[in-house]
Amino acid sequence: MEAMNSLDHFNIMVVILCQLVPEIDSVLREVFENFNFHKESGLLQFWACSTDHDSEEIGCNLVLTDLTYNLTQDQGLEDYRNRCLVKQYPLIGMETSVGNWLAGRAAQTGIADHRTKHYVVDQDDQHSADVGARGQLVLPVFFDEGAENKLAGVIEYVTPVRKESYVEDFEQIQNLLKVSSSP
Repeated sequence: MEAMNSLDHFNIMVVILCQLVPEIDSVLREVFENFNFHKESGLLQFWACSTDHDSEEIGCNLVLTDLTYNLTQDQGLEDYRNRCLVKQYPLIGMETSVGNWLAGRAAQTGIADHRTKHYVVDQDDQHSADVGARGQLVLPVFFDEGAENKLAGVIEYVTPVRKESYVEDFEQIQNLLKVSSSP
């Protein structure tokens, strides 16, 4: 009780982690474990698409999961992840403005995207400030649900500096997803 009445301030971080469907979780864990960073720093993390089945809204909230891999324990990448964990992101619908938030854009469009050395961003956008000079690759991940594919979420690969290209990384993740999800 004394601590509550003192002048000291406490910052409390509440993190809500989304539970993934076991099959998707095991596929993604295998992809993350087998990803070849080529002895470079990098962070892999997964944003799960969480929908409210009682809502009439079309879209999903992207929730950062505990599925992450940072081989070199790069502090700048850990700081970026921590900023992602504490932010509240809006429902991603077709009309939602996601700005330069690549994970949000990938969820909205269903198309992979990347932030390379040649990428020009709106520096006033908050996500651009969080990412800074880091490079990114985002890939939407879908699962088969009967007659249609449903968005499971977005894999985000972040590097301390922007690369010339993320094509090799994209192909590697795509191939790992194919191999990991095949029966």
